[in-house]
Amino acid sequence: MDTSKTTVVLLVEDDPADQKLVKNALVNHEMDYALYVAENGEEALEYLHRSKCGDTESPRPNLILLDLNMPRMGGKEFLRHIKADDDLCSIPVVVLTVSDAKTDIQESYKLKAAGYVQKSASPQEFQKIMDELAKYWFETSSVVRS
Repeated sequence: MDTSKTTVVLLVEDDPADQKLVKNALVNHEMDYALYVAENGEEALEYLHRSKCGDTESPRPNLILLDLNMPRMGGKEFLRHIKADDDLCSIPVVVLTVSDAKTDIQESYKLKAAGYVQKSASPQEFQKIMDELAKYWFETSSVVRS
């Protein structure tokens, strides 16, 4: 796949139902994107390491969608790692989580998250949130492509 014109999205999410919701939400957009999924922070860091090494099966993401609460390595620890890496720190990371805790929101921004979006309970509301997120990151904002 030629990813030079494709927006590469890395979804870091352990819940298969939420993975499917994100995939379905993105399918409804007329954009050229490729979605890759990691089920926790460790898998996501392994993906990013392969990407840095030039692995064509793991293209550098233009955007990372990140859940906070995952096994093995959670979202905050992942954010600490990626934002401390000079090669990866410029990739925008949007936290996509059920948590509305003020401390989670504040800490995510302190860790340099590009955004914080609370997942909705209903599929219709979640679709609306994903529509707005996709419109901003794929149509309005400029993302860096390799």
